[in-house]
Amino acid sequence: MNIDERFIETSRFERKYRCPINQYFSVKSALYPYLKKDLFTDKSPDKKYLVRSLYYDTYDYRLFMEKVNGNSDRIKFRIRTYGNDAVESPDIRVEMKVRQANLTTKYGAYITWEDCDSFLHHRQWDNRNDPVLVEFERQSHLLNLFPKTLVEYQREGYHTIDGNDIRITFDHRIKSASTNQLFPEHIFWHIHHDQMVVMEIKHQSSIPAWLNKVIKDYGLRLVANSKFVYGVQASQPDLIHPAWSHR
Repeated sequence: MNIDERFIETSRFERKYRCPINQYFSVKSALYPYLKKDLFTDKSPDKKYLVRSLYYDTYDYRLFMEKVNGNSDRIKFRIRTYGNDAVESPDIRVEMKVRQANLTTKYGAYITWEDCDSFLHHRQWDNRNDPVLVEFERQSHLLNLFPKTLVEYQREGYHTIDGNDIRITFDHRIKSASTNQLFPEHIFWHIHHDQMVVMEIKHQSSIPAWLNKVIKDYGLRLVANSKFVYGVQASQPDLIHPAWSHR
């Protein structure tokens, strides 16, 4: 990645857990005294907001295989939106998420729906001044990447009230589909882990004692919970090797 550090959105560590519905309510209640809703969650009518991501990969799913095989250094390419209809003119972001060992660095740039639609059809940006867009386009041609998998869920996001760098999210009703469109007209969704909620802790510094206590008290266990991987597995079951289910 040859992008100026000024264009890094954030570098952080991420911890992921899966919670059955009843455990989710208990964990959220235990965390409640320490958290406040983020802006998007607070202004949403049902206190959850839509996240939809279109992931890129090669024709033989090379990036998917790198993740499944546990490569320590890898990258995801995606176009993300927070709306389910292009007519709504939702926020749309181009993102590259770089993983190096346990540290994740995300690069992003906002685009219009017209820019997005044009890139999906022609694989080049009209705006070539943004280094994130330039690198995304360069990598898409270098690696021969195409949009392959759409993942969608409802997110509930929180910050800690003490103002540190910790962000906690709960993702509900995660589903995926095989498509090359961000807003497909007709689509068949595959549900991931029905009756499960994915909890993520995103942090830059150490985890505080109160959060470690909640994790321990409720027996939360770290899991490899890539929505990208589960999205491909659910929407492309012919790619799944039986041994992978035990990872």
